[in-house]
Amino acid sequence: MTSLLRFLSEEEGVPLSTLKLNARILRDLGLISYGSMVETRYAEVETLGSFVLKLLSDEATGATIQLAD
Repeated sequence: MTSLLRFLSEEEGVPLSTLKLNARILRDLGLISYGSMVETRYAEVETLGSFVLKLLSDEATGATIQLAD
């Protein structure tokens, strides 16, 4: 995953440390999963992450979110 984050960092101009922190936060929230330094694997969207993506999408079958002031 680190090589992907390095690529994104260079392409988008976002500091690598920011990308790592945000990936860790998403993992801690149970939205994504990824390996470790010992066990490398691709990042995956978890079930909860898929649910959140559907909520945020603008699909006809998606849910509508209404926020109060």
